[in-house]
Amino acid sequence: MVRSLSLVIAVLAASAGLARAENHGQFGTPHSAAAERACNGDAHRFCKEAIPDEFRIASCLQEHRDKISQACRAVLDGHGM
Repeated sequence: MVRSLSLVIAVLAASAGLARAENHGQFGTPHSAAAERACNGDAHRFCKEAIPDEFRIASCLQEHRDKISQACRAVLDGHGM
């Protein structure tokens, strides 16, 4: 389960990196352990049924945006989600 959540965070980071690459000529961003820690509890609390599908988890976190922690919300905001 933790590995699946890691993939979600990696997907979020990669999508943000691609957006930055288009805008700033840079490619990719490093995987953030802090981002994973920020959303791990929320993913298990609100999106357990979506695990291990990383795209469903990301969608679920967006759907529960008003309930998730401020830290996880900041991660989503930081990745343009």
